[in-house]
Amino acid sequence: MRALGLLFATTILLAISCAAGANGPQDGVGGGGPMPSILFLNLGELNAVVTAAGYPRISEVLFTMGGSGYGGWGDGIRFGGMGANGAVTSTSDERSVRFGIETYGFLVEKATASDSGLTIVLGTILGGGSLDLRLIDRFPDSFEDAVGAPYVASMSKGFYALQPYIAFEARPLSWLATRFQVGFLWALTDPWAFEEIEFSGPPRTLTGLVASLTVQFGGHGGNDEDTPTEEGVQDQPLPESEAPPAEPPSE
Repeated sequence: MRALGLLFATTILLAISCAAGANGPQDGVGGGGPMPSILFLNLGELNAVVTAAGYPRISEVLFTMGGSGYGGWGDGIRFGGMGANGAVTSTSDERSVRFGIETYGFLVEKATASDSGLTIVLGTILGGGSLDLRLIDRFPDSFEDAVGAPYVASMSKGFYALQPYIAFEARPLSWLATRFQVGFLWALTDPWAFEEIEFSGPPRTLTGLVASLTVQFGGHGGNDEDTPTEEGVQDQPLPESEAPPAEPPSE
């Protein structure tokens, strides 16, 4: 249900961003698209507790998939949002650990276009998300075995996040842009929740690098230099084939 809500919110956001880019000022820009990312997280404290209990180590490299969108000006301030989720599973003998993350946030950024066509963007994401942890002590042999002796512990915790970043954009077409982004995630987490029970546990803070590659679809405003203005059209001479015939000289 949360994933469907995230997808719905992201879709609405992208639609609004595209509309802002298409209907805003002539020098405006807006759009959105898929945003695959790689997270390099610091899970040292969590892995210390998990491995001490005999479970496999959780990978600190995660792949997430989501989307982002924004509206604003090509060389100025932009506003938008993003959302993504992903998970990694580690297995050893009969024990398994699944660690998942879901992030969402509001972004504000400043873009500066260069003469080479490359746009440099500095921005920050303010938002939150959740972490999910599932520990499987053994794999059952049958349905009766799974029901009679369950060995699964599943818990989750929310967090509030700040992610400053730098991005580089190229726009090969007026309606298409590519973007590479590198940011640093810093999050303050809540206690773990197991059904209605809450208890403290690592990580208290979550940090790591985030690298994203985005293909954005949307309009890019601007005056078309090749299209003459109405005043310019009036000043342009008519072709010879359309010019009125010259009046004969008066005697």
